[in-house]
Amino acid sequence: MVDVLQSDVWKTDPEWFGPWFNTEAYHILYGHRSEKEAQDLVHALHRGGHLGAAGRALDAGCGAGRHARSLARLGWEVEAFDLSPLSIESARTTSDNLAGQLTFHVDDLRSLTERTSWKGAFDLTTNFFTSLGYFEGPEAQLGVVRGLAETLKPGGKLLVDFLNVHRTANHLVPFEKLTRGGMEFVIHRRIHGGWIEKSIQFEWKGKREHHVERVQAMTPEDLQDMIVSSGLKMQDLWGDYALNRWCDESPRTLMLAQRI
Repeated sequence: MVDVLQSDVWKTDPEWFGPWFNTEAYHILYGHRSEKEAQDLVHALHRGGHLGAAGRALDAGCGAGRHARSLARLGWEVEAFDLSPLSIESARTTSDNLAGQLTFHVDDLRSLTERTSWKGAFDLTTNFFTSLGYFEGPEAQLGVVRGLAETLKPGGKLLVDFLNVHRTANHLVPFEKLTRGGMEFVIHRRIHGGWIEKSIQFEWKGKREHHVERVQAMTPEDLQDMIVSSGLKMQDLWGDYALNRWCDESPRTLMLAQRI
């Protein structure tokens, strides 16, 4: 496969996530994400009593519904949404046995404040696997966190699962080639101007494709500031899906907060 010109490797659009997340190639590249991993995390949170009694939950940025299904199986009544129609189609197809317990929608994280029927409606709101931080400017990120907070009932809990920017910086692989589903993906990575960026090149049906993912390099302190300024009180911070304590080398940043 011929790479794009080096000068074009990082060219992207501020709304890159809309078209990219709705391609078949995206699902091939990331389709190895494990249903068991999601189930184990949700069960660990449940066993530790961190989520509270099963009630009404919102899974914001749900992807193909891995975590939403795990919550529903534990007795939660779950609403879940994602920007990608392809992801929601997959989520509905694989969740037929949970009909009545689980409802999926196509929606945008930035539209939460417009969903008046969801304001103050949920006992738990979740945002798993780095599905925020894509939007231009800190005010846009803060607006998303405030929208998540507004969905909670008094005493309701918010769980945010984000990458660990410290570990990402320390272990960044600038270039690699990956094969998934018989396809080769050429990947460049960098941290630039406060963004973690991944340039992805591949061929699809004889045509060269190129997408750039960008996530703001937000630290735990950045996330905590947004959560607290949105009227929530921090409760816990973990560094992985086994709920070990967070440190600079933790693979993830999981934050649990409660509406005051």
